[in-house]
Amino acid sequence: MDATPTPVVLLVSGVISPVANLPSISPEIDEYDMYHDAEKPSRRTRKLKTVYFRFGSRIIAATGTQSDREHPNVLRLTVYATALDRIVRTLLYLFPSALRSWVQGSFPEWALPTNIVLKKEKDDWEEEFDTEKATYEKLRCFQGHVIPICYGQIEYDGARALILSDIGGACLAEPEGVVLHEKELRPLLDQALSALASCGISHDDIKLDNFHLVGQDHNWIIMVVVLERVDELSKEELDWVVPNNVDRLINAYRDHLDCLRFDGLLPRDHLDRLQEGLPPRRSHHHQAGGGGKPSARRES
Repeated sequence: MDATPTPVVLLVSGVISPVANLPSISPEIDEYDMYHDAEKPSRRTRKLKTVYFRFGSRIIAATGTQSDREHPNVLRLTVYATALDRIVRTLLYLFPSALRSWVQGSFPEWALPTNIVLKKEKDDWEEEFDTEKATYEKLRCFQGHVIPICYGQIEYDGARALILSDIGGACLAEPEGVVLHEKELRPLLDQALSALASCGISHDDIKLDNFHLVGQDHNWIIMVVVLERVDELSKEELDWVVPNNVDRLINAYRDHLDCLRFDGLLPRDHLDRLQEGLPPRRSHHHQAGGGGKPSARRES
């Protein structure tokens, strides 16, 4: 990273105001770096990057990392808060709720949370990007509850991108997401997929990676991500599609537990208690809505 400071400005109603001296960098993503660990020599970490992009009436600076090696188009970012940001947020809290909601809907760039996800369009995935954007709009009533919040579309690094909320938690395909017995997980999956089905939508990429366990203790929910591949359901399909997809995910979850046991990625006692329907001795805590920094957090 070039250490030479470069001024960054905000553009608001034609007025240019300085933000700060932040390091000048390219929007490109660093490759993963190896770090030495005697017990886990293959473990990798990612360099922090600072990126700039225009969103509506402002230029936003944010720092973050690539979500994971499988999703180089997804960045998990922490927005750089300026003095002007703090003033705007204070004013918003003073507004009547109706006016505040109008401002947040009309100028979402001034109402972003601290943690966001930037999801860039993949090469030759124009149709999938259009599908995902349209699906977020169709499922607007479930944003922030069943799916991430979509704040809007930007241009980033020569391609379209979506700005999404960072939902926190951990996907079910990661060890951090293995917290619940399948009897506890099944109704949560059914609730999430039924919500999509109520709007005539069925997720067409049914795998554990696309379902995040969010919350803590007994207040768990499942949130659905990656809406690039969805189907529109007919009335005849509503009765069987959701139960079928829940069964597929539960079967995948069972196989995942077996793999974790075989690979030794979680303590055997933890897996035994889960498979017997007992609570784990030590719970994995995650935070919803992007607050804090949980052990695994992404949208892809």
